[in-house]
Amino acid sequence: MTDKTRVAAAFTRQAEAYDSVATIQREVARRLAQRIASRLPAPPTRILEIGCGTGLLSAELAAAFPQARLLLTDISPAMLERAHARLGNRAEYRILDGEHPEGLTGGYDLIASSLAMQWFADLPSALARLSHLLAPGGWLCFATLGAGSFAEWRAAHAALSLPCGLHDYPNAAAFPWPSGVKGTIEEDFLAERHTSGQAFARALKTLGAGEPAQGHQPLPPGAFRKLLNALQGGFSVTYHVLYGELRT
Repeated sequence: MTDKTRVAAAFTRQAEAYDSVATIQREVARRLAQRIASRLPAPPTRILEIGCGTGLLSAELAAAFPQARLLLTDISPAMLERAHARLGNRAEYRILDGEHPEGLTGGYDLIASSLAMQWFADLPSALARLSHLLAPGGWLCFATLGAGSFAEWRAAHAALSLPCGLHDYPNAAAFPWPSGVKGTIEEDFLAERHTSGQAFARALKTLGAGEPAQGHQPLPPGAFRKLLNALQGGFSVTYHVLYGELRT
């Protein structure tokens, strides 16, 4: 399977359980929706959401902009079904790889995405393609993971000289905007407490986020047990969240 196919399959497997562990994801969606509502000069008429998942951001946008037409998209059919269960006929739904938004006519006043773009293989090209779908004066607003995410988990690997399979995320100061495009980035740090390394690994898997970076080989069982033993007694992990805005 390709890397994107594995990601879609992982989210599909975990769609039913996702919301049970999505504490940070729910908070990020809430904060992103508040930022959007406070910054847009006028209520949007047409909204496109990329990577809607189970509809956490979708519900916030639907409440904030009750007159807007929403198109919710996700690469996972099962996630899209969960979003439909949450919002019903309030939105339209489409299976779509947000990195390659083919078949969309454009003209959106707002394109929004919460914690989905970290799965894009080529973020600058994806942002360029999405920006072309904006109406004149439209806004692209998103939240994605930054370079400081899960620093504690990475440090635990490094302390044992073990390779870490987490993906690399962009730095706020050198965010990879498309050529000729200048957006704005603001950053935030949220901590989440876990009872053990095993609990954190299990939560990542339930979130569909356990897929390792391309080319990473899983740790041998003995090495993984050694890592988990080093994290007994609980630890906090950091979500480094980047909030980005791009306007036409």
